[in-house]
Amino acid sequence: MARSGNLFGSLFKVVNGNTATGTHQLHDVLVNDEYYPASGSYVDVTGAERVHVLIELGELADTVTFELYESDAANGTEDQIDNTYYKHTCAANDDGEYVVITIETARLSPDHHYLTTKVGGVSGSNYAGITYLLEMPSVPPTSTALPTASQHYYSG
Repeated sequence: MARSGNLFGSLFKVVNGNTATGTHQLHDVLVNDEYYPASGSYVDVTGAERVHVLIELGELADTVTFELYESDAANGTEDQIDNTYYKHTCAANDDGEYVVITIETARLSPDHHYLTTKVGGVSGSNYAGITYLLEMPSVPPTSTALPTASQHYYSG
């Protein structure tokens, strides 16, 4: 199926790795030494060619790591993919920056179609937002992370 131009909503399926609550911005979400999303909610990347994990750093107190892990189920065991290419270490003064980790799904183990991001090195208060952008051959018209009513285009 042909994509309709290069419009964001027709290129990516958007999945939140962690969500802001109340009046907080996404980069104001406190992260701990955990997996995002948590077990039971790992991101299903079936059908995606690539996945871009966009990490918006808020205020950091520590040297924090973000590393992609794969799993064979939404609630399965997390398996390390490669700590060279799919891991990023942030300095405590990287506040307000963005990190992008991209993986071609062909690099995942044959029976692993789920991703999560492990956050490590946290001892103080660290804030970050994690969003998964799945490159799909075709994107469904609706998404809970990117509702149709919230997409605006002026093109052509």
